[in-house]
Amino acid sequence: MTERAHAGQLSHSLVARVRAVPGLSSLGDELLLELVGDSANLAWRAGRTVLERGSAPDALYVVLSGAVRVLDGEGGELARLGPGDHFGEFSLLLGQPRQHDVVAAEDCELLVVPKECFDRTVAADPELGPRIREQAEQRMRENTRESLVPP
Repeated sequence: MTERAHAGQLSHSLVARVRAVPGLSSLGDELLLELVGDSANLAWRAGRTVLERGSAPDALYVVLSGAVRVLDGEGGELARLGPGDHFGEFSLLLGQPRQHDVVAAEDCELLVVPKECFDRTVAADPELGPRIREQAEQRMRENTRESLVPP
């Protein structure tokens, strides 16, 4: 059951959480409902692997609660992502295998958007792909800068 919010936007709790994600916030109600409806809302326990480096780009992951760690090839932390952050988008946009391992830093809830749904959403909103790509490139630049700073 969905209700209308005062501003005229859907107030379904999962839609509202996805609307708060930078890059996805501009999607209309119809696209958000489709995205949420075609996705899985899954939980990972702290320490569990979410993604393995080299795996196929099969989904976009949105952190709804908790946190994940993005690891380099030696197991060092490149980034810690929390609610509202997403990952896996760069591999989807480029069609390349995953570049990093991602592990649950604490118990977390993730929205897993299958590749087919992600592709349809990007096709339906021509500004979405470049926006998500820019966010991914910014995160990569930050990760590179941090990895160059001596401990």
